[in-house]
Amino acid sequence: MRRVILRSIPRGLMVLAMAVSGPAAQPAPQNVAPPKAQQLAAAQQKYYNLRREGLLEFQSNIQPNWKVVLGDAQTDDTLKLLAALHFSMSIDAKSKLRLDHRADLTPISPKPAAAFEQIFKQMDEAVSRFIATWSIFMLTSPFPEAASDYEFEQKAGEFRFSQRHDDGRTLTITDKNFMITEITFFGPGFSASLKPDLENTSNGYVLTGYTGTYQTLSGARTTLLKVWLDYQQIEGLRLPRKVNVDTVYEGKAAQLEWLFTDYKVARASRP
Repeated sequence: MRRVILRSIPRGLMVLAMAVSGPAAQPAPQNVAPPKAQQLAAAQQKYYNLRREGLLEFQSNIQPNWKVVLGDAQTDDTLKLLAALHFSMSIDAKSKLRLDHRADLTPISPKPAAAFEQIFKQMDEAVSRFIATWSIFMLTSPFPEAASDYEFEQKAGEFRFSQRHDDGRTLTITDKNFMITEITFFGPGFSASLKPDLENTSNGYVLTGYTGTYQTLSGARTTLLKVWLDYQQIEGLRLPRKVNVDTVYEGKAAQLEWLFTDYKVARASRP
């Protein structure tokens, strides 16, 4: 089997998603200022939220577009072999992600077996890093938890929510309608930025893409990431249909594309 390298999303940009969604924030004092709490609640309500819409859990198959992934390196034989690889995912009621994969073919020697395992690993990493960012906007919230210790600041035409963590600080900037323009995480020796593309719908802001950057303070390492996604209606819920990813990592460009298919969705009964 020809050796295939699947170029996945760099790990550095995962830090930002972990900082926004992680539990590292310290408990807040009990006497939280009402105006600050009200602004936070208003910001959270501005976003479409699948849990609020009744989602309990879902499963989906993942269908990579190998022609996009391989680019000029594709051959008919390679595409035929990759068509035998299958991927799936699920998210449960606690927002825990599970990834699965299998192959229709059984490699007959160690070399193709190792190539299959590498593809499985790198595709799983790409999907998990996308879900880590997507879930912040669609399953939980891109803003601090109400019970956490955070700062709120209002400037001309924008709002700022900042929060310190054990390993750095997160700054979330929105316009006056709480549409996020940028989330930045400042860590030891690096900074990571995420600029979301948001669609204003009747049920709130929906994430339709984002631009991410990761840079060391010395400038020795820079990563760029651009993601686009569109949705489909499943059981009355907006769930991802297709994801496109462009990356530039250490000067090397790569592309990914995959479809979410064959959804199985569980949702709460409508009142």
